[in-house]
Amino acid sequence: MTDMLAEASFEHQYWLKIMKDHAQFIRNSLHLSETKNVETTEELIKVFDHLLAKSKSLSNTNVIAFTKEAESAIEVLKKIKLSLLKHQLKEGKTIHLSPTTMNHMVNELEEYEVVINYLKEGMAPATFHELHHHLIWLSDAANHANTIHVKLDKTEISLKKKSNEFKKQFEAYYLNAVEFTGYLRSNLSSYPALKRFNEDVMYQMKLFQTFLFELDKMDLALLGTISPLMVDHMYREHCYYLIKLSHSTKTQPPACDPTIPDTLKKEPWQ
Repeated sequence: MTDMLAEASFEHQYWLKIMKDHAQFIRNSLHLSETKNVETTEELIKVFDHLLAKSKSLSNTNVIAFTKEAESAIEVLKKIKLSLLKHQLKEGKTIHLSPTTMNHMVNELEEYEVVINYLKEGMAPATFHELHHHLIWLSDAANHANTIHVKLDKTEISLKKKSNEFKKQFEAYYLNAVEFTGYLRSNLSSYPALKRFNEDVMYQMKLFQTFLFELDKMDLALLGTISPLMVDHMYREHCYYLIKLSHSTKTQPPACDPTIPDTLKKEPWQ
């Protein structure tokens, strides 16, 4: 139960921060006419704050009940995300987030649901094949790089070029991951090309983390509309991705911690 408790604490602290960020992104992007969704997301932000605080003092006696409490909150957030996505696709804009971004936020929430399904049964989450994580996080990474590219001022030529290069690289990796997932039908779960692919992805992801680290340190010297919360959020997600890859591939985990408040304090190479 001790291992399960440690896993539960890590997963909940990470995912509840990510879900709170999503609620904040949605709240900040809603049109003023979306009164009901504004009120609901504002309430959810408070709920996730409360749950985050509770997640830091989990015990063997309360972890399952807490997990079910967290599940109830993300069910509400999921309904909002899917409702907004449906409205975007059918009737046009009601929010200043792209359908792709909204879709990725649903993907991530559903990954938290997978974790919750283990935790509420008193079990630590399974270690999934690395391709499971590649399919979730590589397309997300490409979207992150594209978001940075779009939100940087046009005078930030060098940074826009770097972000665009990352976008193209992650898009190419995602297509590789789709093909490699098909190769699993051969009943080979590991082979030299996949090992090399994992190494390449982890290397590029650390480079992207360093890029995010540099953007964060530029602060007011950076021209554009990228918020500190957005950079922090991206960094946390890629840190979590690298941790999960290290578990799947039995390799050295990254030095970062996606659960702490000042996760960008330490450069990823250190």
